[in-house]
Amino acid sequence: MSEKDNNLTPWQQKHLEYQKRKAEEAKKEKKANQPKKVHFSSPFLKSLPKTEKNFDDTRDEAESAELLEEGFETNNEETQSSEAPIENEKIIAQLEQLSQENEYEYEEDQIKRPSRFSSLFKGSAPLLKKMWPALAIVVLVFVGSLYLISPLSKISTFSVSGNANESSEQVALSSGIQTSDSIFNILNNKEKIEATIEQKFPRISAVTINYHFPNRFEAIVKEHTNSVYVKRNNQTYLVLNNGYVITTPVDATKLKKLPVLQNFNDEEVKTFVNAYETLKPAIKSLMTNVTKTPTDATKDFIAIDMSDGNQVRVSLSQLADRLPYYPSVAKQVQAPQVVDMEAGIYTKPKAAYDAYLSQLSTSKSASISAQNAKKTDASSENTAQSTTTSSN
Repeated sequence: MSEKDNNLTPWQQKHLEYQKRKAEEAKKEKKANQPKKVHFSSPFLKSLPKTEKNFDDTRDEAESAELLEEGFETNNEETQSSEAPIENEKIIAQLEQLSQENEYEYEEDQIKRPSRFSSLFKGSAPLLKKMWPALAIVVLVFVGSLYLISPLSKISTFSVSGNANESSEQVALSSGIQTSDSIFNILNNKEKIEATIEQKFPRISAVTINYHFPNRFEAIVKEHTNSVYVKRNNQTYLVLNNGYVITTPVDATKLKKLPVLQNFNDEEVKTFVNAYETLKPAIKSLMTNVTKTPTDATKDFIAIDMSDGNQVRVSLSQLADRLPYYPSVAKQVQAPQVVDMEAGIYTKPKAAYDAYLSQLSTSKSASISAQNAKKTDASSENTAQSTTTSSN
């Protein structure tokens, strides 16, 4: 015993021995893989702030209580002396030290004790390293098989957007896609399906089929815009910006503000539209009526009536190159004028130009008549000569 232990009363020494015995029992229990935290209590702790106390056995509490009562009866005089608080503090310090030592040993024992799972898989790391590629493949195949037989691998909905003139139902029907089709089948034939829709609908310029997780598809449609009208046999037809002529006639009362081509054939319509679509919107909006006015020098000469009262005459083949100059020319003249772009660019009042064309037409007609008369006279002379020869 230490000097401090000799200063204790018999009861206190007995109580300290009891606490040491309990600590040794607690250590044995920890070593038996049934660790329990040991918490000590003392009647002297009642004057301190309350803390959480865990008791392992109610019987130990009863024995401690009996020892306390016994100590109080035999040592009543000593506890009333002035040295009692000092001795109590020594006992409390020793008890707290024992409690801390037991808790430290418990924690150290938990750290050193190997986990059951770690001992189970001990030595399996090299085997797992060799087998993980095969295991990964097996898992992927299993998950893929589950996906293929699940409803998620089949298309649920097919929607159409961006269409203004063609119905969504017709576009979806032309695609050939059904709700029971496999997602992978659609993805593999995506470009073919897009091309099929474009071929069946002349108004559609492009189709893009997009996939949306988990099993939805959407066809984004881009349509050709309306370009001009063409009038044939008193029927008006719409022409798209790719030069395609819609074969269904348009109600004359529902025509939009677009140029009307008079009696153009399909090739001429396409040539005009290709040039027309390159022009600026400001110029396109001025064009109203287009007629063919061929000349001896220019067979594809056309006359374009403008909404500002002027008329532009230009060859169809040079429309895209020369018509962009019209706005600057129009600012320098007073309508109505004819802007002739056949050979260079010059302007002439419309009335004078019409008179010139009329005179030119008359002269041409007279020339043609003279040529025809000359041919007739020559034919008559040949006939007379043949008759004289035959009579002789």
